[in-house]
Amino acid sequence: MRESERVIYEAIRKVKPSLIETELTPATRFDKFDIASLEMAMIVFEINDAFDIEIELYTLMTLDTIEDACVHVDQERRKGGAVGTAVADA
Repeated sequence: MRESERVIYEAIRKVKPSLIETELTPATRFDKFDIASLEMAMIVFEINDAFDIEIELYTLMTLDTIEDACVHVDQERRKGGAVGTAVADA
C-alpha cells in the first residue's frame, strides 16, 4: 500500500468513525459513504497536514475515488518536493 493511500484511509476513518470497520480500496467512491462537504473539508485538512501540502477542498471534491485522490496527492507531493514519508503526528 502506498503512503498516500494509507494516509487517505486514516483521514477518512478519523473524520467518519462509522467507517472504521469498512473495507476501503483504491476503487472506493467517496459518494458511496455519503461523505458530507464538511467531512470532506476535514479529510483534506488531515491530508494537507500529513504531507505538508496544500490541496484545495474543491479539487478533492471533484475526484470520484480514493485512487483519484491518491494520484492527486502524489502529484502535489512531487510538485512541492515533498518526497519521502508523511509528516509525523505531533
